[in-house]
Amino acid sequence: MVAVRVNGSDSALQTSQLSKLAELIELIKSNIDPDHMITSIRLDGRELEDQEWGANLSQFTTAIIEIETDTPQNFVTSRIEQAPSVVREMFVMFRDSRKSFQGGDTVGGNQRLIQAVNTSRAFFEWYNSLLHLVPTADRGRYDINPQVEEIADVCRRICQQQLYQSWWALGETVEKELEPRLTSLEDYCRALRA
Repeated sequence: MVAVRVNGSDSALQTSQLSKLAELIELIKSNIDPDHMITSIRLDGRELEDQEWGANLSQFTTAIIEIETDTPQNFVTSRIEQAPSVVREMFVMFRDSRKSFQGGDTVGGNQRLIQAVNTSRAFFEWYNSLLHLVPTADRGRYDINPQVEEIADVCRRICQQQLYQSWWALGETVEKELEPRLTSLEDYCRALRA
């Protein structure tokens, strides 16, 4: 039998008619405070794995599903706290890539550049998804699109330099244009936490 806890309290939801874990999650969603959203789902104290979402409930004979909820605003605020450290990580990845290029290690530079680009893409997608949870009237406060556009413009030039194998120019562009913009974005994200 699957036990359900919502915000630390045992739930009295009737789950006997459900067959899939995803159905249980939908039932829980329909029974929480309408001003709240699910912020965390844990199964026996661990994060759910992708393949478990479609699993039959019968395979979880003694499972405990723990659900945490909060308001969208509190959820966004708690996630925004993480943004400066992620931007800092992006900065370090791009800097390491630049140093590899400037040191003549184009293979290592390209590998680090791919990691930096993928991390950046994931961050911007994540941040954009958070922005959709903010009330429309408050979105301007969290808007980083001007900084993102500047960073994207620099990245387009870096891609061109990479295509033409202009490693020196690529390193210079990362150092002189991209790194300062990432520092500026990190500072902006830090200010959002205040």
